[in-house]
Order: sequence, then C-alpha cells, then structure tokens
Amino acid sequence: MISRIPTYWVALGIVILITAWVASGSVETAKDSPPEATDTGQKALPKVAFREIGAVSVAKTITVQGQVEPWRQLVLGSRLDSYVEEIRVEKGQRVKKGEVILTLSEEDLPARMLEAKAEAAVAKSELTAAQSLFKRGLLADTELKVKEASVASAEAAVARLDQLLQHSVIKAPFDGVIETRHVEVGATVQTGTELIEIVDDTKLKLVGQIPQQYVLQLKAGDQMVARLLNGKEVKGRVSFIGYQANSSTRTYRVEAELSNPEHLRIAGATATLAIDLGEVKAHKISPALLSLDDKGNLSVEHLTDDNHVQITSVERVKATNTALWVSGLPQETRLITLGKGFVTEGQLVNAVPESDLEEERID
Repeated sequence: MISRIPTYWVALGIVILITAWVASGSVETAKDSPPEATDTGQKALPKVAFREIGAVSVAKTITVQGQVEPWRQLVLGSRLDSYVEEIRVEKGQRVKKGEVILTLSEEDLPARMLEAKAEAAVAKSELTAAQSLFKRGLLADTELKVKEASVASAEAAVARLDQLLQHSVIKAPFDGVIETRHVEVGATVQTGTELIEIVDDTKLKLVGQIPQQYVLQLKAGDQMVARLLNGKEVKGRVSFIGYQANSSTRTYRVEAELSNPEHLRIAGATATLAIDLGEVKAHKISPALLSLDDKGNLSVEHLTDDNHVQITSVERVKATNTALWVSGLPQETRLITLGKGFVTEGQLVNAVPESDLEEERID
C-alpha cells in the first residue's frame, strides 16, 4: 500500500526553498542601462606587422642607358671637280684648326683667274670712259648702267674663281684627330666627294633619352655620371635638354658636356647615365614591399595614427641591389611589412610592431 505525503507538508517545503533562494541574493534587479559589451572586436581584426621608418636626405638620380659621343665630327668633302694632289695627314693624326690636311689640283683655275682679272680690268676702263662721257652729256644713262653691270659681272667671276682656288686647299676646321681617309693621292673627285673625316675629341657628349615624367626636373648644369662597360666612371654637366619628345618612345634627348683632356678613346661607347637632381627626403624600403595602385603607379601600404590601412603613391629616388629609396610618404611612417596582402585601403587592423613578432619567434 502506497503511503501519501500530506499536501500541507509539500506546500511548506516549497515556501522554505523560495525563502532560502531570495535570502541568498541571486535575484537580479532590473537595470536602467544595457550591460557593457565585452571587447571581443579586436580579436576579429586582421593582423598586420609594421616597422617605423623615417625620411632621410638622399641624392635623387635618374638612371638611363646612353652612349658617349664626340663633341663634334665632320666629313670634309670636295667643293670642286678635280683630283687629289697631296694628303698631308694619316689616320689617327692630331691636327690644329687651320692646318692644311689635303690639297686638290688647281687644274686650269690659275689661267682662268688671269683671264677673269683681265676682263675685269677692261670692264673698269670702259666704265671710266663712259662716266666721263656721261658727265658731258654725250652718253645715255642706260648705256652707263650697262658698263657698270659689266664691271660687276667681271668682278664676280674673279671672286668665284678665287673661292674655287681656296677650295683646292682643305684645312682642318677645328682641333681634332683624323678618323678616316676616304681618298688616296691621285683619286679623281667631284663636288661632294667625301675626303677626310675629322673628330673633335677634346670634349665629349654624354647622350641619353630621359622619360617624359622627369624632363621638367632637369636643368642645365645638373651633374651627369656615366659608368662605362669597363667600370670606369666619367662626369659631365647637362648642356642640352630636348624640347620635343621622341614620337615613338616619348622620351627627351639630354646631352652633357664632358672635358676630355686625356683624349680617352671612349667616343661611341655605351654607358649607364645617372643624372643628379639634388637631395630629397626619402624612405629606405625593401623593393618587395612595393605595389601598384589602380592607376599603375608605384605605391606603399602603411598605417594611419588610428591603425587604418593607407595606400600612398611613391616615386623612386635611388636604388641598389638590396634596397630602394622612395619619396612621397609622411616623414614618420609605420610601414606594413607583413599581412598587407590580406587588407584593403581604409580597413581597420590589429597592428603589431615587427619586433614583437621577432621576440615571439625567439621565445
């Protein structure tokens, strides 16, 4: 037979339990404000490492491929029909301005000159007589002018022949070295035939093509350093900047003047040209940290003061085999070195110093 517990005993037990619960203080009272949120957002932010870098003064240079050219060179050609009578120089010989280097046969020029001078003398005599008649009213004005024209024509013939005689003697137009002899003694030449090539190597030109984005930064007098294939370096000063870009490459021709008192045989050699544009403030970074922005410009990811990602376009200033200097960043920059591939511009990140990660690896 199952015994039953009296109902009043059950009710009494419930009352005792409720009383004990209230006394324990476990009942929460209503609050006027919501509970404070726990700081769990930081754990959800993407993590990046940064390094603090500062700008320093760096010499800004533009480096292009170019060549060394002689200051000037000229192929001397014949200015009359004749033949080579004498050559007074050899290839490689140095000559002074005005020095006779080759003579052409005068042919019949001296005889023609005597004839022209005689005709000029007759014309002048006839003009003198005509002037006397004209003063006495015995000669018309038109007849006098005919005599004057005859004298002018005769004198012009003498001048032309005199010039041809001068052209029979070929002189050095400037100090230089004989590069090539195109003819030998006895060779028949015509007007325009190439005779001798002379090169002025007392000075040289360093020549290169500069990208259009740099041309406005150049000015006459800027220093240019040329490194030759054998490692030798020579220095010059910018003497010419082109006014029109090459239609194919959109680059501008730049020339620098280089003294060559030792007559170094480097004309025609290829060279790496570096033009000094002065000092600028730049940051040293690893080339691996460079990116391209939406416009295809070189850029760098770094942090704002409140740990948001910022992408800034930069300009290359100087480069070595292991490092790169760029301009365009704030004076003091927190450069993102790890994790930049997983964040976007403007994104809030959990930024930790690069040194902290190194300490963790050591531990």
